[in-house]
Amino acid sequence: MKLPRLTCLWFRLAAAAVLALSSSACREHSKPVTSEAPSSAVAGSLRLSPSPAQAEARALKECAAPLEVTAASQVQIGNRRATLAGFKLSFEVPSRSGQIVFGALGPINEDSAANLAALKKYLKFFADEKADAILVSGDVGETPSAIAHALKVLAASKLPVLVVTGNRECRADFAEGVAEAQKEFKNVVNLNQVREVEFAEATVISLPGYHDPNFINCATGCRYYPSTIDEVVHLALSAKSPVVLISHGPPRGEGSQALDYAISGGNVGDEQLTRAIREAKIRFGVFSNIKEAGARATDLEGTTVMPAEKPAPSLYLNPGPADTTPWDMNDGSKSAGMAAVLAIKEGQASWRPFRIAPTQKASPISRKDPGHAARPSSTKAGLTGKKP
Repeated sequence: MKLPRLTCLWFRLAAAAVLALSSSACREHSKPVTSEAPSSAVAGSLRLSPSPAQAEARALKECAAPLEVTAASQVQIGNRRATLAGFKLSFEVPSRSGQIVFGALGPINEDSAANLAALKKYLKFFADEKADAILVSGDVGETPSAIAHALKVLAASKLPVLVVTGNRECRADFAEGVAEAQKEFKNVVNLNQVREVEFAEATVISLPGYHDPNFINCATGCRYYPSTIDEVVHLALSAKSPVVLISHGPPRGEGSQALDYAISGGNVGDEQLTRAIREAKIRFGVFSNIKEAGARATDLEGTTVMPAEKPAPSLYLNPGPADTTPWDMNDGSKSAGMAAVLAIKEGQASWRPFRIAPTQKASPISRKDPGHAARPSSTKAGLTGKKP
């Protein structure tokens, strides 16, 4: 039977449409998925959504300078010659005894007359112990002038004064105070910027600031991050001599003997810092934030207290508060100002404490004082209440 002309035309159009669709489908299926680069709009959107690793927070450069090497220059640090290359300072001449002795100070907090007088007593102690350098582990003061004043007193010793920020200082105040002290004393070294100080007998590595923003007193204070800790690990693994880590906040310990044990907060140290110390095999450290846990050295866990003056293959020191404000300590004693020395020789370390005798008029801050139980240690009352 002969089909009508319209019906025939309809069939032809339908057949052509089917053939076109089939051909298009085959071409789309056979096109390689990777044959085209993403458009600029898509590429831009991908860059705005970095991976978690790329988006990882980093400390501000004023707080922890990046590990960038610059052209080396010769510098004079007190009575010693050294080479400065970006983040790294290297002293050239080793000690004749093969031993290095660090004077260690915890929070100074303010430049009161009593504190400045105490600093001079600590310097006498360091001189008697033949200290080669002084480590100041944060909470130097709350204003640029107070920070500069305290550092100038210490720098008059002509020893290298290696200072790191704590959780008390605003970052601009710290930088200004250190810079003011450096105008008069070139032996003051800002460990926020110089992250590694190499001696023949030991290498000092800094971890500036604090890990928990809830316990940083100033809105523009210095916080460190896991990326900052990773930098510490990198430096420690490449160090040529035993590492001494200096940081205001302690690693997380275990129990009431540990350097991070706060009276009302328990163990409040940084777990990531503990991990890093183990990973990088850092055997020595100075940490002073928890005042009441001071005047002692322990193993990393804090379960073994290291006796003074007895060499050990590994120990971590809290020198106690340099501040003369009376303070109840975890061991039942009362502080009116403390310091310590850390000596390293042939891969072993020992320590020795120094205490200023309390006066009869001094009234120590009570463990039951509500202010003491509610504020971080960088305040006048101490980190004892809220657990970081």
